[in-house]
Amino acid sequence: MPTREDVLRISSVEEAFDLSTTKVRKREVALIRVAERERLIELTDHAEDAADDEGIDEADIWGAVRRGSAGSKDCDERKGRQIGVNFEADVRGPRRIRVKVSWNRQYFIPTVHTV
Repeated sequence: MPTREDVLRISSVEEAFDLSTTKVRKREVALIRVAERERLIELTDHAEDAADDEGIDEADIWGAVRRGSAGSKDCDERKGRQIGVNFEADVRGPRRIRVKVSWNRQYFIPTVHTV
């Protein structure tokens, strides 16, 4: 199980994510969940605005990272997508949301939306 220190030691996106495959690795998810538990993930203004626009509560965003399924991973920015793991979860409504967790000097959430 990764630790807070393991998360803080990450120094590149390549250390945060295995960019050789779109398969989500257990270690990637474990590191992200440690970062979430330790409050080391930044929720960007863009993600907050997107969540507000769609009526997604901040608690649901963190719940998706904490308990949602890591459904997919984007590895190539040239395809127009931010590198990172996409977590999906059912929330009140009922509806499903997707929360992307990426890395640039630290983990961050660049976007949130309803699926």
